[in-house]
Amino acid sequence: MAENRINADLKKSVVGIPLLLLCAANFIDGMDVSTIGVTLPAIQNGLNISPTLSQWAVSAYVLGFGGFLLLGGRVADIFGHRRVFISALLVFTLASIAGSFVTDGSTLIAIRLIKGIAAAFTTPAAVALLLSSYKDSLDRAKALGIFASTSATGFVLGMLLGGAITTVNWRLTMAMGAPVTLLVLVMTPFFFPVDKLRTEQSQRFDWIGASTVTAGLVSFVFGVTNAADHGWLDIMAWGPIAASLVLMITFLVVEKKHAAPMVPLSIFRRVKLTHALITVAIFQGAYIGFQFVATLYYQQSVGWSPFATGFTFVLIGIFVMLLSPRFSAMAQKRGATGLISLGMALQVVAYTFWTLGNGHISPVILAFLVQIPLGLGYAMVFPSVQIAVLGDIEEDKTGLASGLFFSAFQIGGGVILGLTSSVFGTSSHYGGNPYLWGSAFSVVLALITVLIAVSGLRKKLERV
Repeated sequence: MAENRINADLKKSVVGIPLLLLCAANFIDGMDVSTIGVTLPAIQNGLNISPTLSQWAVSAYVLGFGGFLLLGGRVADIFGHRRVFISALLVFTLASIAGSFVTDGSTLIAIRLIKGIAAAFTTPAAVALLLSSYKDSLDRAKALGIFASTSATGFVLGMLLGGAITTVNWRLTMAMGAPVTLLVLVMTPFFFPVDKLRTEQSQRFDWIGASTVTAGLVSFVFGVTNAADHGWLDIMAWGPIAASLVLMITFLVVEKKHAAPMVPLSIFRRVKLTHALITVAIFQGAYIGFQFVATLYYQQSVGWSPFATGFTFVLIGIFVMLLSPRFSAMAQKRGATGLISLGMALQVVAYTFWTLGNGHISPVILAFLVQIPLGLGYAMVFPSVQIAVLGDIEEDKTGLASGLFFSAFQIGGGVILGLTSSVFGTSSHYGGNPYLWGSAFSVVLALITVLIAVSGLRKKLERV
């Protein structure tokens, strides 16, 4: 009897360890996006580089992550989820360690780009491994909720941890995730089965589709990122965007004719998936844009340190970490659309309150109160949208679907951040309050997402 209990406990612990490993890697990916933001002033001084060049340390990661996600998802589906996860995580780890030894801005940007590309391969592979590890729908929903919460928590805590470690030495922030990823690398082979190489699919791999869609997405994010710095009329902004349009048209033509397309266009006929992709792109873009404006306000206008500014987002991370698994299970059991609608409504409340309260109430009170609806809303929306994307996808397409999801997530954040930055700079140029107009732009975006979500809820009710 005692032996049976020990075996049952061991089995239960083994079920939990794979999720812990995947969440650890996902946490580091999220943390690495935000850590660099609060470290930039120290990097500028340490490497003696301009603010414009140092900003590319952030943009390069977004370019690599957002531009290569679709390729990463498809490669994981074909060549094996565990194989791709381990290989990409090894590259990420080595690049993290190398980042602490950089001596110039160009090398730093190159390493950040490599890390972003590596993360683009680990993320969809991790999602696919998670789905294959949990067959029961309720267990899978809880696992997805925990997985989703770790990325958001890492993103939020990255600001706080980065600010704290920068006070010691900014170089430590470059490699602070390496010990965790090394541990994940060592343990992963023991808790996930060996992949079977699908040689018949790899022989027909759509290299033209992969190269055109990846180059198109990278070019688009590159153009939008440049627009934030140089304006939309600069050739470095509209040139890459025009090139991305040509590449994406080429991609669509290739996919329509290819026998084994990189992205089967028929997948977008799944209304729930397409609806969710649009939602997550605008949802994340509104949040990233707001965070950009609020961070500048707290540091430039109020005079808070990067470490103190990081605390203004900690409560959001706590909400997401604790509540996302619960909302994920609710979305799996009762449907995701209602939670998405309610969560986005809470985000509208948060952005509106910050916009109207800015300059009229204490920054401390404003920072605290806005986190409550914002954290609740984020905890509802993010796992629910992920459930909606993966809800009716076959196992051999989970890498592709998760790649589409995180591409929309990253590209939406990068593109809308560029738009928010343009609104911020333009309003300042014409004598307006940039913080007011920047946060108001997030309000408008959140309202659009509410309308999209409510339309989906109405259609669901009509079918009932």
